[in-house]
Amino acid sequence: MNFRNWLIKQIALEASISEQEVDCDSTFESFDLDSLSIVSISFEMETEFQLESIDPSIFSEFNTINKLCLWMENRL
Repeated sequence: MNFRNWLIKQIALEASISEQEVDCDSTFESFDLDSLSIVSISFEMETEFQLESIDPSIFSEFNTINKLCLWMENRL
């Protein structure tokens, strides 16, 4: 599974919305994710993609799915 699809599924799950409602150019803030949700997604990212120590602040720095996917492309 690619990172974009995985992230869409995670956000939909955490935000209790359908995957079709997840806009890749919308900010993570617009999905009303709380800090616990962001930490949870960060931890799942580490596990799913065998990454070391993902700081949840990347969701602020790279504040959309598209921006975060570009960041991930450089990591993988």
